[in-house]
Amino acid sequence: MRIENLQQLSAYSVIGTVTLLPLLVLPAMVGVLVDEAALSESFAGWVASANFFGFSLVALFIAFRMHRVDLRRTATVALAIAVLADVISAHIAAASTAFLLIRFTTGLASGAAQIAAISAIARFDDVERGYGLFAVLQFTVAGFGCYILPVYSAALGAKGMFLLFAAFDLLALALARYLPGRAIDDWTGAERRTERSVLFAAVTILALIGYGLFEAANTTQYTYLERLGVALAFSNQKIGTALMIASLAGIPGAFTIVVIGRRFGTIGPLAFGIAVEILGLILLISGETFAGYLMAGICLGFSWAFCLPFIQTLMASLDPNGSAVAAGTSAATIGIAVGPGLAASVVAVGHYQRVFLVAIALLIMSITGFFFSVRKTQPQRAEVKS
Repeated sequence: MRIENLQQLSAYSVIGTVTLLPLLVLPAMVGVLVDEAALSESFAGWVASANFFGFSLVALFIAFRMHRVDLRRTATVALAIAVLADVISAHIAAASTAFLLIRFTTGLASGAAQIAAISAIARFDDVERGYGLFAVLQFTVAGFGCYILPVYSAALGAKGMFLLFAAFDLLALALARYLPGRAIDDWTGAERRTERSVLFAAVTILALIGYGLFEAANTTQYTYLERLGVALAFSNQKIGTALMIASLAGIPGAFTIVVIGRRFGTIGPLAFGIAVEILGLILLISGETFAGYLMAGICLGFSWAFCLPFIQTLMASLDPNGSAVAAGTSAATIGIAVGPGLAASVVAVGHYQRVFLVAIALLIMSITGFFFSVRKTQPQRAEVKS
């Protein structure tokens, strides 16, 4: 990887990571909203879902216009809106429709900036290493964020948390100038047809289904991971430490693809990563000790980060200009949005086993979608080579 590529990829990764903050610190954010803003566990889950639904809608809208989107301008405007929306959130955090609407608006803005960042990464030749770097940064931030928020929740409160989000939005806004412009300057009907042919291909649809189910599974279990620790009577210090270590376990997971590249293909690594995640969920269901809670978190953090770059590389391979990546982000964030709401609908106060069983079922369906997508991709590539 060339130095200039590394500098650009680092800037894009920061922008992408900042726009994902509500997801990266999801269990800690839910805890702050419940403990400091007096929201119910269910309403806090719907607050997260409102943000992610906005994210997914804008990603889907952009996917069909990806080749003519000015990434730099889009991210600049979107991040400016995100700053304002997070500041407003800091002052109106309560069980109200207005709060849900402003979080939905934040999701729209963050989603547009996120698409700009990850679509810019898709334009590089060493795309898998770019997404690996992106995932490493995500899980580094998630680790420290999931430690800081539970431990200092009383001092920060919901207001302080959202103001921190706004400050990071400003950092991303300062880096938006490094993003490229349009993928294609002269938009024609031919390019539009090519874009649609990519998005409506069976291989893309199967990959999108797998990606959406994968992220739905992750946010289903992640939403109440902190609450499980509270139900098991662990201290805030222990919960924060466990969440930090679990997220930091994602760093070697994400870095794996940087080292091995595409040497082992896609489906093998994905099957391995999802198996590790299912093991972690079984530990959460069956264990009540802090050691079991910690080990389960490590499995979940490692597997999530391990799988993501392989999935994003698969999406980028379908269209280097980013339409499949944008559609993948939409599918993923639909899953991310459904996850907290689904978890909120099955959770019982102090009992979270049903949440983790649902996550296991979603993971099994996810790897099935990826399996058939990769099987359809291989004959197509063979035809191209011949």
